[in-house]
Amino acid sequence: MVDKNTDVKRHVVMDIESGAVYGIALKEDGSVHGMQRFDRDLPTIFGLPPKPPKGPALPPPGGAPGGGDDDLPYGKTVYAVDLGGSEDKNLFTIVFPSKEEIEEGQLPHVGVKSLPADLVKAGLAAWPDTLKSAVQKDLENEEALKEAMSTIMELVGLENVKKDLKQNIAMARFIRAKQDVLDSKGSAHTGPSLHLVFTGNPGTGKTTVAREYAKVLHSLGFIKKPKVHEVSRTDLVAGYVGQTALKTREQIEKAKGGILFVDEAYALTLSSASNDFGKEAIAELVAAMENMRDDLVVIVAGYPEPMKKFIDANEGLKSRFQTYLTFEDYNLNELSGIMDYMLADRGYTMEQDAKNHAVQLIKEEMSSAKDHFGNGRTVRNLVDKAEKNLAFRLDQAGQLKKGVLSNEDMKKALTTLTLEDVKEISLSGISSKKGKRPIGWVSEDETNDNKDGKVQKPQTPSAPVISNRARFNAGGPR
Repeated sequence: MVDKNTDVKRHVVMDIESGAVYGIALKEDGSVHGMQRFDRDLPTIFGLPPKPPKGPALPPPGGAPGGGDDDLPYGKTVYAVDLGGSEDKNLFTIVFPSKEEIEEGQLPHVGVKSLPADLVKAGLAAWPDTLKSAVQKDLENEEALKEAMSTIMELVGLENVKKDLKQNIAMARFIRAKQDVLDSKGSAHTGPSLHLVFTGNPGTGKTTVAREYAKVLHSLGFIKKPKVHEVSRTDLVAGYVGQTALKTREQIEKAKGGILFVDEAYALTLSSASNDFGKEAIAELVAAMENMRDDLVVIVAGYPEPMKKFIDANEGLKSRFQTYLTFEDYNLNELSGIMDYMLADRGYTMEQDAKNHAVQLIKEEMSSAKDHFGNGRTVRNLVDKAEKNLAFRLDQAGQLKKGVLSNEDMKKALTTLTLEDVKEISLSGISSKKGKRPIGWVSEDETNDNKDGKVQKPQTPSAPVISNRARFNAGGPR
């Protein structure tokens, strides 16, 4: 219904989840002229089909929401159906400001989309199943968002990362809310840049945060899959001309719909040799970020200084990565907290004298390793070694044999770490002074030693290589 005096179109709508009824007045440009919350609620689509309410549909022109102000869903997004007698049936997306903003006179944002013709012809009684499915999916996504954000917020330390990530997500949600409103009037709007640069030493939680970030973006509808596809230089770069582009495209295709996480990304530019194919891989990444903007998010990660040089060396990368998250090294208290989390996750308790000794070991390793300290990875290795020592101690004492201990004593023995289990542990060698180095990767120094300029064959290690990419068993940071 259009008010001829004010060019305002009036709607009576019902929140399809709560049954709350609102009167909305929309100006010709789609902005909200006024809104009112009616005093009565109706059965939702989960029950009987509602009937149009009686009473005024609008507050005075320019007025703030009226009626049941105290019951407004402050700061939330609700979905409502048109209850008017018009043949046009719409689904309304209503984004409510906070209570403080509403008290200051700010009105909700409203987006309007037409419902499919077959639903309109079928009448209101035929709407519930379709709309219920859409609402349930939205509620499930909201729950997934809360869970992912909760996991991030509960991580030990990383306060700056949490703050920056929340701001980035808030901006993405803000742009999405604007898109819901603007797109309903046919206006185009550029989406947010979701690509990220993670800088920090190994073991500071970069991969863990990336996995939860994928869940956040999926719940918000920015990516189709809540998955992270992890790659490094060896996954992208081949040894012969023309192979790198194909190899990189294969990895991009695997990440399609989710996040491509490039670990130690700076390794793609470490060599200045003309026959290095890392630059070819970068060109493919830049092209994918441009051509697959709605189907791919890229996160590049690595040590702070090399990553800065990596981004600065390529204008394409520089223009596409706008957000940097810095993962600081953990302090001793935070590392102690990470150890407590890992022990609890594996079902262990550690006697106090054992814990004191373990913390001292970590402190000494922090001091000796300096900038190359392994952070959470060092803690994980300590817990791994303590677990092995516990198993060996119990086996040597014959306590793993059936009948030697009562069930209660056996349970305690199997889950309690003592000083004996940690006092012989050495943490030396856990730090990675030269960083992660894939098998067959040739450094810039080695390339310069290659006088004839030929492509080097992959190096065959003479001893087993322990990958620094191993994950924490307890889901801790990497």
